[in-house]
Amino acid sequence: MNKIVVLGGNGFIGKNLITSLSKTFEGKIVAFDKFSDYKTSTLKPFHELNNVTVISGNFLNRDDLANALAGATYVFHLVSSTNPAISANDPFIDIDTNVRGSIELFELCAEQGVKKLIFLSSGGTIYGDVETDIISETIVPSPRSPYGIGKLTIENYLRYFKFTHGLDYIVYRVANPYGPGQNIQGTQGVIPIFINKFINNDPITIFGDGSMSRDYIYIDDLIRMITGSFASDAKYDVYNLGSGVGESVNQIVDAIEKSSGIIPKKKYLDKPLVFVDKSVLDISRFLNEFNINPEISLDEGIGKTWKYVKSLQ
Repeated sequence: MNKIVVLGGNGFIGKNLITSLSKTFEGKIVAFDKFSDYKTSTLKPFHELNNVTVISGNFLNRDDLANALAGATYVFHLVSSTNPAISANDPFIDIDTNVRGSIELFELCAEQGVKKLIFLSSGGTIYGDVETDIISETIVPSPRSPYGIGKLTIENYLRYFKFTHGLDYIVYRVANPYGPGQNIQGTQGVIPIFINKFINNDPITIFGDGSMSRDYIYIDDLIRMITGSFASDAKYDVYNLGSGVGESVNQIVDAIEKSSGIIPKKKYLDKPLVFVDKSVLDISRFLNEFNINPEISLDEGIGKTWKYVKSLQ
């Protein structure tokens, strides 16, 4: 029987991925994470899904990983112990946790004969500030931040393990995902952070003049793109996954205003040096091969997200 292991199964993407896979995948699915908040998860508990097994463990513990990986056909690597802000404050954290832990994972996958490893990389920080409006996979990455450097390092180690151990893999360089179930009280992701500010009637902070643009992808679109392609005999090792459309901070604020009917106070600050002005992914490589298009616009996606968040209140 085929077996999928999702490392980072208690995260925003992980929860949605497992819920989707449970409906279509003929085999066993393992959700691996620390699961400190498993019982209070806002999404459908995994124990209600008949083909999903929950394993609580530490990604940095080799024995925990080996236990979860036993008999795995496909392994999704969604774990990250840091975010861009944490990495910027202490670059060694990425090396000691994400990079080292990933190398340990790749060794175990090679030893256990895993058919394919799927790594979710960063579609924004990994490229850096490039002189083009649309960023394709053929552009040489030049990350500015330790977080992006760490992601690129993990990609390079995957290439090494394929060459030396025959470990097949696919890398998805994901844009900025958002949608229902995302933690709005966290410190990562401008859309959930702003939604939380709107709800609490707090002023929102905008760096620069608000014209900085990014590629945002609604979670349902992202999951469809992943589940519809990961098991295929892909032509390439690396694919951009996003909407392919650039949306500015000002446009995000406008969309939340439309959905909420709230006009927030705004505080403008100087743009940090490491911030990239524009980062929009070219997703034509993926679309041409798999023909799975993102369907949810920013206004519609933020509308769905706002409605979901308000329903919890």
